[in-house]
Amino acid sequence: MKTHAPLLFIGLLLTVPLFPQETDAKLFSARLIAAEEEAFPDVQRSASQTSNVAADKDEDLSESTAKLSKLADFYRQRGLYSNAESIIKNLLETRESVVGADNPEIAEYLNNLAWLYTEQGRYGEAEPLYLRALSIMEKARGPGHPDFATELNNLAGLYRSQGKYTQAESLYERAREIWEKALGPQHPNVAVALANLGGLYSIQRKYGQAELLTRRALEISEKAFGLDHPNVTATVNNLAWLFTKQNKYSEAEGLYKRVLDIWEKQLGPSHPDLAIVLNNLAEVYRAEHDYAQAEPLYLRSLAIRENFLGLNHPDVATSLRNLAELYRDQNRYDEAQPLYERALAILEKVFGPDYPEVAGVRASYASLLTESARHLANVR
Repeated sequence: MKTHAPLLFIGLLLTVPLFPQETDAKLFSARLIAAEEEAFPDVQRSASQTSNVAADKDEDLSESTAKLSKLADFYRQRGLYSNAESIIKNLLETRESVVGADNPEIAEYLNNLAWLYTEQGRYGEAEPLYLRALSIMEKARGPGHPDFATELNNLAGLYRSQGKYTQAESLYERAREIWEKALGPQHPNVAVALANLGGLYSIQRKYGQAELLTRRALEISEKAFGLDHPNVTATVNNLAWLFTKQNKYSEAEGLYKRVLDIWEKQLGPSHPDLAIVLNNLAEVYRAEHDYAQAEPLYLRSLAIRENFLGLNHPDVATSLRNLAELYRDQNRYDEAQPLYERALAILEKVFGPDYPEVAGVRASYASLLTESARHLANVR
């Protein structure tokens, strides 16, 4: 079962226009380019041209770099990692030549590039970037500044992804202590640290500690933002995930439905964030063997991701795998097999054959083939 771990709070993502489901890759690409041109009419898409922004007037420079950063995130969200990487690298080089290598602005681009690498499992390339950003902020702001705590939080997220839980915990705790001292114990940044610590403990199955911290994070966020704010609903999703891992399915179901209702109203029925909660709610129903309710949720999550991300994004592979496992649970092997195959092809193309999740899908696929053969033999 491939569930979505608690959401990691690092930064905000750009919201961009959606377009209908496409099964043809060329048509999807054409629509992607059209949507890009509509969203960023003044941005030169070629990464080789991004260095020209250094020659702009000062009043135009900030706007140009902001648009290019958004464009890079536009590409990142769709799994067009090489496009995003080219833009961020060029921005980094350009801005270093303008403001200097130790300017706090440079830390932002280092973080963006490190985040991009982390999403691709390129942890060895991400770590030195996060460490450099941390060093820049420590020198520029000092070790007790909230911005330094943000860098600690980001590096902790990398270590969490790598399974380096002790290192991640130490950094999350440091970030929390700095934010509490500098901003007060009820500041939303403190809730970020608590939520991330709760997520870390959840992964380690320390559910009592995780629930306590997540509830504290939720309480702070609700007081700061109200019940419907994205930070609040993300924390509610995390708490629901925690309940799911403890087999508290009725509690999890209620929270997921709360998040789904809010996000559908705020974001619309086809926003990619909905795919997360749809998948997670489907996991609850699947765990309860309520396959009839789980299947349409998985299918809707898959459709949203294909529409928004394209047919070859890793998140699409996650949805394919989850749907395959639902069919496998019901001995619907002929329907599960092509989904596993497609998920495996996507992940191998994006990450390479040695990525841990590729190995997991490959093992599940091999197990499916064995079960299918045994089932067929028993039928005969």
